[in-house]
Amino acid sequence: MEVTDKELLTDTPIVAVDLDVLEQNISWLSNLAKEVGVKLRPHAKTHKSPYVAKKQLDAGAIGITTAKLGEAEVMVDNGINDILIAFPIIGKRKLERFGQLLKRANLMVALDDLEIARSLNEVGEKLDKEIEIYADVDTGLHRMGRSPIESVDHLYEISKLSHITIKGLMSHTGHAYQAETDEEIRRIAIEDATLLNQTKEMLAEKGVFIPEISIGATATARFIKEIPFVTEMRPGMYVFNDRFVMASGGAKEENCAVSVFATVISHPTNDRIIIDAGSKTLAQDPFKHGGHGVVKGHDNLVISSLSEEHGTIVVRGNTNLNVGDVIQIIPNHICPVINLTDNLYGFRNGELERMIPVLGRGKNR
Repeated sequence: MEVTDKELLTDTPIVAVDLDVLEQNISWLSNLAKEVGVKLRPHAKTHKSPYVAKKQLDAGAIGITTAKLGEAEVMVDNGINDILIAFPIIGKRKLERFGQLLKRANLMVALDDLEIARSLNEVGEKLDKEIEIYADVDTGLHRMGRSPIESVDHLYEISKLSHITIKGLMSHTGHAYQAETDEEIRRIAIEDATLLNQTKEMLAEKGVFIPEISIGATATARFIKEIPFVTEMRPGMYVFNDRFVMASGGAKEENCAVSVFATVISHPTNDRIIIDAGSKTLAQDPFKHGGHGVVKGHDNLVISSLSEEHGTIVVRGNTNLNVGDVIQIIPNHICPVINLTDNLYGFRNGELERMIPVLGRGKNR
């Protein structure tokens, strides 16, 4: 990303978005989903921005996904009203908030537990409204959900609740980011969808018919033409991309829409540089091959460690960087980086076009 207004770079760190690349990424996956007839419900936890969500919807997304109820509230307040909250809603206060939001928008909730479904059913009874849920199934990540076989009886009991409808089965193939080859990622993606479909078929034998099979992960999104049974996809990071996605083969450097600009504030030794971006800017997510981001144009620089406000760079060989110079970094994991900033600087052709407020940042409840 070239920035022609150098004055902007005298006040770093900033999180900058190449608007052309952002729009290209949105168009790419929207067109791919349309080509295969799969609905796109992108995950907004990456960008946390109604501005970006509306671009996704304008490009053909049927709705969005949020991680938390607070993110959904932000989106509804900004005119977006078809949302899957991909997280169980538990506790009196959250259920009350959910009930109020349900009066204003079409909401669905992901869960894997009968007791949580019962609590949501009570909300539905009070409002005389059917509540649609997506059921998490564990297809290999070992986070939410039971295995397909263990899920069936549990979901059958959930299906008996008077104001609950199981609309979809869902998964997240986050474990695909640990794969080393395209073949392994493809295998994980196909296995994931196959296990979801097996769960769907077992439930159908018990008289529970579920229309949607929903998968999520940017790492596997590019293989959607080869993934069977899927009706919906929920990737998030594709809008921006990052080092994780690049390592999975899902993007190249030119597909990364977001960069952190940071300034060299110290060069105390020949082999060490300090920058003004630490863990409160770049986040602490480790990369499997080491380092805390890619320094563009400087292959011999490794961001070796982060404290809160300082980033330490190891110089392998020589560098022409001096104190006051600005570098551009592709983060390891873009989602927490976005959540750490109030605004994104949106550039087009090197010029600042707009500030994009991250209205969903910090909405972890």
